[in-house]
Amino acid sequence: MKIYIAIWNDQHSDITAHPFSDPDNAVEWAKAKAKECVREPEDYEEHDYGRDSGWIFYANYSCEGDNVRVVTTDLDGEI
Repeated sequence: MKIYIAIWNDQHSDITAHPFSDPDNAVEWAKAKAKECVREPEDYEEHDYGRDSGWIFYANYSCEGDNVRVVTTDLDGEI
């Protein structure tokens, strides 16, 4: 069973992980969170590099390196 984890990494709060069973819902949540937190519109940037590292979405939303990403993992029947 694949799960999709949206990881929110903000310098001003704890890193949080949010599991989803659907990749589209995970990416939608991540985009919404980044756009909610962006202070300057020019700081928002989605990236394509690194997909071979296991993530399916990545966006920076501040000049401090705050970001949100979605990674995929396989539970192999374990919960």
